[in-house]
Amino acid sequence: MSMLAARRAALRAVPRVRTFASTAGKTSYREQQQATIAHAAETTELWRKISYYVCLPAIAVCTLWVRNVEAEHEEHQKHLIEENGGKLPEPPAYEYLNRRASGPFPWGMNTLFFNPKVNKDMSQAAEE
Repeated sequence: MSMLAARRAALRAVPRVRTFASTAGKTSYREQQQATIAHAAETTELWRKISYYVCLPAIAVCTLWVRNVEAEHEEHQKHLIEENGGKLPEPPAYEYLNRRASGPFPWGMNTLFFNPKVNKDMSQAAEE
């Protein structure tokens, strides 16, 4: 037991120095905060430049492309209407299209998003 007492006494005699996390590193807390703020400013500026010089032109190019595709589609639709005497041609009556296995919807045979210019009128198809 005297060995443990001697060891304990020797350890108590050694002066202890309390170290904190801020003294363990090379920089102080204030310097770390300033570095974080500087990094945030640089990153913000980078993403601002990416947004203005990459994203906005890409959105503009895609908008123009879609506008041209839709204009071609509209011209094609007009051409089909002129060829078929003022009406769009009837799409093929495939048996797997427009099936209502559980009967009509509560509001009728057409879907909730029915558009007479684009969609087939199912109420007329059911009468035939």
